[in-house]
Amino acid sequence: MKTPFDVKELPLSKLEALGIYHDQQLLLSPSQVQALLAGRRTDLISLHEIKGADFLIERLDARLSLRRQDSGEVELFIHPIYKQPRVHPLLNHQETQELISGKRSFIGKAVEQEEGRSTMVNIEYDPLTKDFVSYDVSKVQAPDRVNGMLLSEEEKSTFRRGEVLELEDGTRLRHRAIALNGILSDRKALVLSVLLDGGISYLLLRGIAALQENAQQLDHRTPAFNQALSEMEGARKLRHRTEDIPARQTEPAMRKISR
Repeated sequence: MKTPFDVKELPLSKLEALGIYHDQQLLLSPSQVQALLAGRRTDLISLHEIKGADFLIERLDARLSLRRQDSGEVELFIHPIYKQPRVHPLLNHQETQELISGKRSFIGKAVEQEEGRSTMVNIEYDPLTKDFVSYDVSKVQAPDRVNGMLLSEEEKSTFRRGEVLELEDGTRLRHRAIALNGILSDRKALVLSVLLDGGISYLLLRGIAALQENAQQLDHRTPAFNQALSEMEGARKLRHRTEDIPARQTEPAMRKISR
């Protein structure tokens, strides 16, 4: 699936300074790399000997993300663990507490832009780092199909807004910005696909977190999932004749990138 960042845009010098790029090897698992390229946060990563002009941090556990500046340059952001929840300028005290407590999973805000236009922004709380994540709802990429089931425009809009989407086979899912793969579901694995001019782009997601913490998830091996997985593997063999996606999605690996 198309991502807002390309692997060639990764700020390798900054990643090298953090000790996670060495000898043309990116020392991150495929799922962490995918999260970065998709504009999401990685899981917590232990960074060692971070050096600045007048400081040295021996170890820092943090999440990483990418952001594109107005100039087009891609910048790397470090999200450390804060002692106390940070304040978000768009939230009042009650809204802040509702997100922190988990009473609400996100809060939508209309933010005025130039020329009287407004943009809907969703705000989520990241309990790992104790800060907030906000994103433009209109920029969320919704899949065209989930497990081979075509989504209507209304269903895509529901997904972008972060609301729970229930498919015709009972599968339930929602967009979640702080999740590593950007989705929560009542099933641990899904096959997503996007219709492109050149065909269909597939993405197999495994290890998806539950819609609610500690909730039991349903068996993901439904007839629709199995059919979509078969179509994905067939398409990949035709194009690349290489190893299948499930192996690459589930096994941590180091990626080699040329400068």
